[in-house]
Amino acid sequence: MKTIYDVVIIGCGAAGLSAATYTSREGFKTLIIDEKNLGGELMSTGKIDDYLGIFGGVSGVQLAMNMYRQALKFGVEVKCPETIVDLDLNGIVKKIITGSGEYRGYSIIITSGGGESRSLVEGEAKLIGRGVSYCASCDGPLYRGVDVACIGNSGKIIEDLKILTSTARRVYLVLEEENGELEKAASQYGNVVTVKGRLLKIGGSGKVEEIIVEGDFGRRRIPVSAVFIAGEGDGKNEIYGRAGIALTDEGYVKVNLKQETNIRGIYAAGNCTGRGFNVAISIGDGLMAAISALKYVKSIKARMGEIKRESNIFYVEIEEGKRAYHRFKVEEDCMIMQSTYTPPEYRGLGIAGRIVGEVLKYAGKIGVKKLIVECSYVKRWIEKRRGEIGEFEVEYDIKA
Repeated sequence: MKTIYDVVIIGCGAAGLSAATYTSREGFKTLIIDEKNLGGELMSTGKIDDYLGIFGGVSGVQLAMNMYRQALKFGVEVKCPETIVDLDLNGIVKKIITGSGEYRGYSIIITSGGGESRSLVEGEAKLIGRGVSYCASCDGPLYRGVDVACIGNSGKIIEDLKILTSTARRVYLVLEEENGELEKAASQYGNVVTVKGRLLKIGGSGKVEEIIVEGDFGRRRIPVSAVFIAGEGDGKNEIYGRAGIALTDEGYVKVNLKQETNIRGIYAAGNCTGRGFNVAISIGDGLMAAISALKYVKSIKARMGEIKRESNIFYVEIEEGKRAYHRFKVEEDCMIMQSTYTPPEYRGLGIAGRIVGEVLKYAGKIGVKKLIVECSYVKRWIEKRRGEIGEFEVEYDIKA
C-alpha cells in the first residue's frame, strides 16, 4: 500500500518549512513537494535585516538553509523537483498527482509562493535584493528620501502606494494598461508621477540606478534607487481552483484566519494567499496552517479509530453519512460473518481489518466456537492471520 502522509506540504519556502518543522516535530508523518529548488523565494532574496532576533541581517539563502536543516532534523521527507499536474481532494485521503507519480495525505498545506506568472525584464534577476523588491512593506523603509518606481496593474499597488509615498521622495507609478482605479488612487498623493508605458529594463551596476520605460512617448530613462513590483496573483493557483479550492478575485488561495480553505483538510499559507510577501508573516501563517492541519488529522484519526457496535453490525462512522462496517449473525455458538464494506474512497486505510479484528474479539467474549465465513474479504484476512485469531473452527461458505 502506498504511504499515506499525515500532512503533505506543497512548497519548500518559508511558510512550507515553518509548517513542516511544526508537524514533524509533533510526530506526524510529513512530506514536502516542490517543483523548483529548496528555499522558495528566499533563495532569490538578498539581505534580510528586518527579521526579529537576527542582528546584522542574514541572506535569504542562509535563512532558507537553516530552516531546511531544522525541518530535516525532525524527519520531514522532501521530494524536489516535482511538478504537480492534478489534485484529487475528494474523501479523507487527498491525492496529489505529479509528473512522476502520486502522493497521498490526510491533509494538504499549500505554500507554493506568489508572484504573477510572467517573464522577468532585463536586469531584474541580477538586481533582486539590490533595489528590486516585491514587498513594499518589507523594503519601502530602506529607501527614504529617494526616488523609486512601482510597477504593475493590480489592486495591490494601492496598498504599496500608501507605504512608498510616506517614505520615498518621489514614486514613479508605471502602468502598462489603462486603469482608472489606480490612476485615481495615485492622484491622491502629491509625490506620485504616473507613467503609462511598459517596463523594458532595470539598470544599474550592483544596485538599481534606473528603469527604461517604453510608451507613446517612445523610450524614457527614469533614474530611481529601487523598483517595487506588485504581483497579480499566481497563475499556478489555477490548478487549485480547478480542484475546487476557492480563489480570491486576484487569483490567490482564499483562506480564513486559521489558514483554512473552503475544503476540509486543505490549508494555505504564505505568498500564495496574497498575504505573505514578508518572511515573518509567511512563517507565522505556515505555523497557523500546521496547527489547523494537525487538529484536523487528529480528529479524523480518532473518528476512524472508534469502532462501535449496533445490534449485528460493527462499524466506524468515517464521516456523517458514511460508514465502514462488518455485518454478522450469531446462532448459538456459531457466528456467521456475512459481509464487510468500506466506501471506495476510504479503502486501503486498514479500517475494514480493524473492524473484523474487533468482531472476532467480540466473538471470543460471547463464547463463539465456530465461524462461518460468507465474506471473501474476511476469508483473506483470516488466512493471513490464522495463527493470531484464537481457537475458532472456521468454515468458508463465500457468498460476497
